Amino acid sequence: MFGNFGQFCNGFSSFGKFHSGGFIMMGIGLVVILVVAYFIFKKDSFLKSDSSESPLELLQKRYVNGEINEVEYLSKKEVLGKKK
Repeated sequence: MFGNFGQFCNGFSSFGKFHSGGFIMMGIGLVVILVVAYFIFKKDSFLKSDSSESPLELLQKRYVNGEINEVEYLSKKEVLGKKK
């Protein structure tokens, strides 16, 4: 009755021909983690502006594009003037 049990368990522990399947899955998992980390850091570096524009120039562009109104523009311009 239990004569084939050893072979049954042995088949599950080594996965037959695919005994290195665990290493393959670990490698795939590592690649997925590295790809996700790459895109996170790429996005983070994309958000950081490397432009040579001054804060006042950026503020003026936001005002001209209609992103902020005149009251916001003047108050932020005053704050920027105080920081100098």
